[in-house]
Amino acid sequence: MSEHRRVLKSTSTISALTVVSRIFGYIRDKRISFLLGTGDLADAYSIAFRIPNTLRRLVGEGAVSASFIPVFSQYLADGKRKETWEFVNAVLSAAIVVMSLVVVVGILGSSFIVGFFASGFAPDKIHSATILNRIIFPYIGFVSLSAIAMGVLNSHGRFGASAFAPVLLNLSIIAFSYMSEFFPNPAIALAVGVVIGGILQILVQVPSLWRTGWRLRWLWDSAHPGVRRVAGLIGPRLFGMGIVQIDVLVGTQFASYMIEGSVASIGLADRVMELVLGGYAIALSTAVLPVLARQAAANRIDDMKSTLSFAMRLILFITMPATVGLILLRREIIEVLFEGGAFDRQSAELTAWALMFFAVGLSAFSMIKIVVQAFYAIHDTWTPVVIGFVSLLLNIVCNFLFFRWLRNGGPPLAASLAAFFDTFVLMIVFRYRHGTLGLREVVRSCTKFVVASLVMGAVVYMFIDIPGVYAGEWTHRALSLTVAIILATAVYFGSVRLLRARELQEMWGIYGQKPGYDD
Repeated sequence: MSEHRRVLKSTSTISALTVVSRIFGYIRDKRISFLLGTGDLADAYSIAFRIPNTLRRLVGEGAVSASFIPVFSQYLADGKRKETWEFVNAVLSAAIVVMSLVVVVGILGSSFIVGFFASGFAPDKIHSATILNRIIFPYIGFVSLSAIAMGVLNSHGRFGASAFAPVLLNLSIIAFSYMSEFFPNPAIALAVGVVIGGILQILVQVPSLWRTGWRLRWLWDSAHPGVRRVAGLIGPRLFGMGIVQIDVLVGTQFASYMIEGSVASIGLADRVMELVLGGYAIALSTAVLPVLARQAAANRIDDMKSTLSFAMRLILFITMPATVGLILLRREIIEVLFEGGAFDRQSAELTAWALMFFAVGLSAFSMIKIVVQAFYAIHDTWTPVVIGFVSLLLNIVCNFLFFRWLRNGGPPLAASLAAFFDTFVLMIVFRYRHGTLGLREVVRSCTKFVVASLVMGAVVYMFIDIPGVYAGEWTHRALSLTVAIILATAVYFGSVRLLRARELQEMWGIYGQKPGYDD
């Protein structure tokens, strides 16, 4: 099986399990919006969860895996089994100590952290958010250990347990949402559910780790060469990826000065974006990193560039129509997903407005996850840091410009524009240093995706605008939205087939049909 086919196979596995997780994630978010709406308590919970969740994205989907996997892949390539597992246990031991300190500092400093990122909150709202943040903060320690386990399993080509782990987090939060009467308020019940879910995310991966040959042993050795290599890589990567995540928290700071519900609405819109990002973009970046790491370790730069171009085309193939669909159906999606209980029509309009501007940057948010991996695979840690810092400054400037004009749509648009800047500059720099990336082919494919997406958008707009189609009770509106999405999918895939987009053949290759191209 070619490396590109292997990436597709792994992506399909991760994506399928991620979709299951996102379904439960929707049920989770539905319960949260039903219990909290977009009021003060919802804002407090949103910021309390967003801070450790941002760190989760940073370590779980970013710096820890990106630093650990290249070093671990080198150990595997050397074939020294005993040294490999000593390295894993040394990294785990160091991570337990470091993350325990981070959790303690986070709990003790929660009032400062919340105040820093939501200084526009009233004192009572900051107090509520601080209590919730202290409860949730241990989650970041658990998810960091889970990220190391994921790195081991992914390097062995085992993606199932790691991809399934978030399902247990969502199930835990859902379960505790139904036990809210046993807690002082529903937000505290949800916060406890997050922590229990973090523990379950570790436990579910242990059986698969055991089957790879790993055996837990405490090994504190800060001088271990593998630990030192990971530590040397993780610092710049934490900073570089942290800038991308701080972009989101910058938006939260600006939103804290807006009308009630602005922070919660941006959080919910971001969750809808995660549905698309997690369903394919994160799955693809997870699958492609071990491949890039192996190619870099063997100094196969041309193969790396081919894999990167391949991944970028597939990302755009999925995100272009998703962008059009999210913009056109934003109000209908939010109403069907969340309306009910404390989440009323005004909450839906507020959230849909934020979602539209997040959708603008969907392709850029997805591409960053792929392009950055290429830099990290060749141990270039500082280029993404420098470019990311400039994009952060751009994000702050855009937030000031859009603050009053776009209301709670300003922070999402600022983040989207910063993501486009980050993506384009990273691609230009990589091409300048390592030669052509096949960007002409990417642009050629992207043109087809744009045409097909516009055709899809026109058909969906005409369908949803037919009088009486999207109206009446929730069940009728949900059915209409489902039909619209199915229609959009059919029109898009039919259009790209007529345009002879090779990406359709490549994806079809997942299911065993011989693709009509050469890797």
